Amino acid sequence: MKTKRILWLFHCLWVTLSLSAQALSDEGRISLNAVVPEGTIPAEACRNLENKLVRAITTKGFADNGYTNRFVVTAKADITSKDIVASTPPRVSQKMEISFMVGDVIENKIYSTCVLPLTGIGTNENKAFISAFSKVNSNQKELQDMLDDAKAKIVSYYTTHCDKIITDAQALAGMQRYDEAIFHLMSVPDVCADCYQKCRITSVNIYKQKINTEGNSLLNQAKNIWMKQPDITGAEEVAKIICKINPEAQNYNEVIAFRNEIGSKLEAAAKQKWDFQMKQYDDNQAFKQSIVEACKAIGVAFGNGQPKSVTKTIVQRWL
Repeated sequence: MKTKRILWLFHCLWVTLSLSAQALSDEGRISLNAVVPEGTIPAEACRNLENKLVRAITTKGFADNGYTNRFVVTAKADITSKDIVASTPPRVSQKMEISFMVGDVIENKIYSTCVLPLTGIGTNENKAFISAFSKVNSNQKELQDMLDDAKAKIVSYYTTHCDKIITDAQALAGMQRYDEAIFHLMSVPDVCADCYQKCRITSVNIYKQKINTEGNSLLNQAKNIWMKQPDITGAEEVAKIICKINPEAQNYNEVIAFRNEIGSKLEAAAKQKWDFQMKQYDDNQAFKQSIVEACKAIGVAFGNGQPKSVTKTIVQRWL
């Protein structure tokens, strides 16, 4: 009985680890963006094809995690023949070749491609395109092989460029472009384990530089305001500034002393309001997240704030 119980426990452990491995697949750590610029393909059909690409990369386990727009999967349609089918109403029949591509828009380099022949019929050109695109299967071997090839090359990129990614991020931090530096470091997927760990350590150090620099600047601003207006009005302005200082900043003890100084000089009603504002500051949940989570949030926010026009311009050159 004891032997059977041990075997059963080992079986449960194996199942758990297997499920975890599936949930944490390598590809799931790599951000790949589906982009199909409008042009030769009508806008509605263009969106339809883009949705097909999203399904394909999702099926393979890739994800757009918001950290980087560097790697892109796109497609173009080359019409090989076009006929008008005599019917009521007349229909457009188009034979085409769809070229799928995965590449790096920063280095303007295509990593992997595949071509699928398709035919579409519809009452107009747009519907003929959509008819053709409906036949794209996200599980098609050609698409899956292309994504496998691209994944290997993306991993290779991070492996060979790791030192440069870190050096460039440190240079950005030296120019106080902290969010941009953290964004680039957080873009490294954890499938590249060694580089991932190095970048996480560097991002934490840069985050600390960021909150220390910001903390000193904000505290100086607050002190200048209080010096010019040492009353309830000034205190309210100071509160707005102090509440942006991260409690993990090196000058936090100085912030506490400054808070106490202001509180001691306010009348009862004003002090009650001041104490309430400071309690809200102390209870701020955003400050209570881990540094790694804070870095992730900064990376995503910076990535989402970047213009998409540059990506589409580069991709357009591939098509």
